[in-house]
Amino acid sequence: MNDSNVINKLENLRKLRESRNITQVKLSTDLGISQELISRYEVGSSFPQPQMLIKLANYFNCSVDYLLGITDIPTPIKYLVSDREDVKFSELYSKYNLLSDKDKKYFDLFLSFLVDNSNKEKK
Repeated sequence: MNDSNVINKLENLRKLRESRNITQVKLSTDLGISQELISRYEVGSSFPQPQMLIKLANYFNCSVDYLLGITDIPTPIKYLVSDREDVKFSELYSKYNLLSDKDKKYFDLFLSFLVDNSNKEKK
């Protein structure tokens, strides 16, 4: 972690937004703020208030710590549980949420394919 990244800009916000093919305009519309403000968050000329950090984290289903660059793990703390299977599911869910809509469709098709093949093998 680099403290200057935490204080100056939300680099992970840009990464999340771009990985999901979300434009600054779309994000700003969804959050009810200006596109210019999103841009300023990403380049570090403005820093979001705590309520906006929470709103952004909820929007991207990630932790505020991830947005701030404190951690490289996007998984929200509420998904980090002691049950090993729940942790594996949470990690998969976090990765799934980073996919673009097009890639989510491919993933869903592939998962259906695997489940169908698994069911055929059981018979």
